[in-house]
Amino acid sequence: MRYLLLITFLIFAGCATKEFEDPNAQNINLKSKTHSLILQDYTKKALTFKKSEGIFGGKYVNYTINGVKLGKFRKIDKNLAIYSNKIMILKTKKIIKLPYLVFSATKNNNLIAIVFENDGYGVYDLNKNKLIFYQKDDDAIVAKYLSQKPIFYQDLILFPLLDGKIAVVDKKNMQFIRDIDISDDFIIDNVIYMSIVKNNLFMATPKRLVLFNPNFLISYKDSIKHVIDLNGYIYLFNNEGKVIKFDTNLKKIKEVNFPFASFFAPSICNGNIYTITYSGYLIKLTPNLKYSVYKTNQFDTSAPLKIKGCKIYNQDKVFFIE
Repeated sequence: MRYLLLITFLIFAGCATKEFEDPNAQNINLKSKTHSLILQDYTKKALTFKKSEGIFGGKYVNYTINGVKLGKFRKIDKNLAIYSNKIMILKTKKIIKLPYLVFSATKNNNLIAIVFENDGYGVYDLNKNKLIFYQKDDDAIVAKYLSQKPIFYQDLILFPLLDGKIAVVDKKNMQFIRDIDISDDFIIDNVIYMSIVKNNLFMATPKRLVLFNPNFLISYKDSIKHVIDLNGYIYLFNNEGKVIKFDTNLKKIKEVNFPFASFFAPSICNGNIYTITYSGYLIKLTPNLKYSVYKTNQFDTSAPLKIKGCKIYNQDKVFFIE
C-alpha cells in the first residue's frame, strides 16, 4: 500500500512540475524602464503600486501608477480604491465607511454597487451619504479569486457574488429581483467573469462558462483560468494550456493548445491578445487564434505581474509589447 501511494505521489509530482516549453519560440528582448514604484496588487481593471517610505525604509505606502498616494488603500478601477470597510472616491478623495468589509465595488454616477466580504451586497448613494440597499443570503463557505465587479446594465444592477451566484437588483426601485446560480451543485466558486457581449450576458466561475437567457442557461464546463471578450467573441484560457474561442451562442469556433501552460491574465493590445506563461514565454494571439510564441528571460514570474494594454508591469519594471 505504501509503495502504491509513493508511485501515485511521484506521478502527480512529476505532472505538477511540467511547464510549457516551445523549442521553436522566437527570442525577444522587450524595451523596458525602471521606476521607483513596485507592483503591489492588481485587479482586472486597476493596478496598485507600493514605495518604501520613512527614514529607515521598510514601511510601504500604496500609490497609483501616476504617483497619487493611496496609503493603505488599493485601487480597483479608475474611480475607486478600497481598504477594509472603506471606499475612497479617487477624484475627490472622499472616504466612505461601511458596516462590512468591502470585496469589490463599481461606481455609476451617484451610486456605488458593493459586494462585501460576508457575501452580502448593497448600493451606497453618494447624494444621500448612506447605504440605500443591502441584502445577504444565508452564511456559506465562499471562495475568493480574482473576481468580477458589479455591473450596471440598463435598469439593473448585477452583483457577482462569492458563492457562485449573480444577484439581480432593480436599480430604479432598489428591489431584489432574482438570483442566477451558476456554481456547480457541490462546489462553491465565485464569479470570475461577467460581461454583456452583443446584448448577451456571459458569466463564468472557475468551473463553468455560462450564456444566460431568461428562459435557459447554455453552459460549457472546463477548468477555467481566465475569460476575456474581443470583437463580439469569447476567449477562454483553461488550466491545461488551451485557449478556446466561442461565438455569442457559446458555440466553439476554434482552440489552440500550449501543453502545461499556466497563463497570467491576458490583455488586448492593438487588436491582438497577449498573455505570459509562468515559464516565461510571451504569447501573441490574433482574434482568429493564430499565434506567435516569444522567449525572454526578462520577467520575474514569481512576483506580481500584470499585462495592461500594451504594457507589462512586473516588480519595478514596465515592459513595452509594441
